[in-house]
Amino acid sequence: MTYSLRQTAVSAALAMALAAPVAVAQDRPISGGTSGGVQGSGVSVSTQGSGTTNGSSLRVSGGGEATAIDGRAETNSSARLNDRRAMQRSTAYARTEDEMARSRTRTVVRNGEDVRSRTTTMYRDRDGGPPVRTSECTRSTAEGTVTTDCRGPNR
Repeated sequence: MTYSLRQTAVSAALAMALAAPVAVAQDRPISGGTSGGVQGSGVSVSTQGSGTTNGSSLRVSGGGEATAIDGRAETNSSARLNDRRAMQRSTAYARTEDEMARSRTRTVVRNGEDVRSRTTTMYRDRDGGPPVRTSECTRSTAEGTVTTDCRGPNR
């Protein structure tokens, strides 16, 4: 029995203290993020992403983990930013002969405005039936955080 584990703690931690002018001054930072995962008998995946802004700086981080027993496991994380926006994406994928699981997280931080994050997961086994899917979206602003199932107007 071969056991494979791949973990990206690439906490793609891009922290940028950018002195960008923002029209609205903020008293406190805006923080938010999502995480999620799925597990089967031989596969397990999870991803997470988070971000923070206070009007003068941006921070985004995330990562993923994938495990497959007698199968294949992959993770990937990447991040980009400029003085107005930071984006982070993490994916995790695990597959055996009988099962497949995937998790994806995408987080976008707009300087001084909001933090939006979305995590989707999917699991399928060979026994039949449709794949099991879940989604979670959050939008954090200075007024608070709204969490949805990604189907409403607050995407």
